[in-house]
Amino acid sequence: MDIDISFAEAMLRRGAGLLQEDAPADGAKGGGDPFAFLARLLATAAATDAPLVVLSEGGGHPELFDEANRRAGEPLTVRVTRLAATRQSERAAMYEFDGTGPLTGNRVVAALLRPEDRADLLDVYLAVGRLRGGEAQMTVAPALLRFDAAALNQTLGLIGEAASRSVNAATASLAHAAAVLPMPGHEEGGMPAALLDLYWHALTLASVRAGGGLAGMAVQGRA
Repeated sequence: MDIDISFAEAMLRRGAGLLQEDAPADGAKGGGDPFAFLARLLATAAATDAPLVVLSEGGGHPELFDEANRRAGEPLTVRVTRLAATRQSERAAMYEFDGTGPLTGNRVVAALLRPEDRADLLDVYLAVGRLRGGEAQMTVAPALLRFDAAALNQTLGLIGEAASRSVNAATASLAHAAAVLPMPGHEEGGMPAALLDLYWHALTLASVRAGGGLAGMAVQGRA
């Protein structure tokens, strides 16, 4: 049984191994393997922008995940203002949790990377899969969500109370502040609804840390 290593740790090990290998010219981009791309990206972040903060459901801070789950059940018209307050002080943070609904039985790693020196601009990568023999295996094609909390906050300021009264207005505000981009090797096809939900859940976790007095919490792991 795979009980001595987490899905996130397996991903980081895979990425570290790929970084050490002699790769072809496009190897740094992971070629056509989106999992290799993501594993390399996270291993690079851990190596060059350490520490990479890792928080896991069932670890030392269940209140983080409990509060995120509670907020995820709120109407979008309520959640949208909290998403606009999402901030991340670290260069990179990873959240690992159990998949639910159609993703039950999978483990989810949400990696939030700050691509610029702005706490309100985040790239969100998702890895959904399982451990097999200590190896992380993806079960859902990954993609990237670039989220600009400052842009969302500005839009909410322009439309006023409409965002709190209208789901359509709240949805349009989010669409203006976010863009989903396919990972290498998965440029075609639509985005499963369950995956879109995970993106917003990842940002909700970040907003809980930033706004719930949990920003300075001790973490379970640092890569």
